[in-house]
Amino acid sequence: MIQVSNLRKSYGPLVAVDDVSFEAKRGETFGLLGPNGAGKSTTILMLAGALRPDAGSVVIGDSPDPTRPQVRRQLGLAPQALAVYAELTGAENLTFFGRLYGLSGDRLRERVAWALDFVGLAPRKDDRASAYSGGMQRRLNLAVALIHEPAVLLLDEPTAGVDPQSRNALFDNIEQLKKQGRTVLYTTHYMEEAERLCDRVAVMDQGRLLDLDTVPELCRRHESPDLESVFLKLTGRRLRD
Repeated sequence: MIQVSNLRKSYGPLVAVDDVSFEAKRGETFGLLGPNGAGKSTTILMLAGALRPDAGSVVIGDSPDPTRPQVRRQLGLAPQALAVYAELTGAENLTFFGRLYGLSGDRLRERVAWALDFVGLAPRKDDRASAYSGGMQRRLNLAVALIHEPAVLLLDEPTAGVDPQSRNALFDNIEQLKKQGRTVLYTTHYMEEAERLCDRVAVMDQGRLLDLDTVPELCRRHESPDLESVFLKLTGRRLRD
């Protein structure tokens, strides 16, 4: 569902993503694990078509070039920086973004109601997003990414800065999306998130993809008791929150 080949992106002398290749299969939750500055967000932005790579290619489904509108309609993006309007209510945010994707009438109302219910915000649908807690805003951010029923979800550190209750709610949402057959690319620097949610994990640092496999296979291959120990062996440093 997602094919990334030899992806590279530089900002002047800084190489943010360095010859990265991987594939995320249909219905798979694929994790990009690495510290801040590893290149995870830059990779996500290139997959979403928001950044053009200096080299390499991205294929979503059977379609190359995610800058094209017909390819972007297959994608739902929940960026690390919240993409919601604080002055609008939860329902108004979803209505606005749904219209951008061409939804209208009964179909738009159905999708707004579904998304609010899915992320547990239906009781607060008429409150402005500015009145939401950080965790609720993160859930609204996810709902916006889902409003048009995308086949592929790009979730960039979706639990950053949220309380434990909202974090667990987001975990439940992501696990439900997997059961629905969605392909999810999930970036994080929390080991327990990758272990719980991801079918396979790619370890990134300093723009490079260091290794990729299931967590049990990574641990076996690197003779390590857990994912954090694998990361330490691959990078020579501990992954700090």
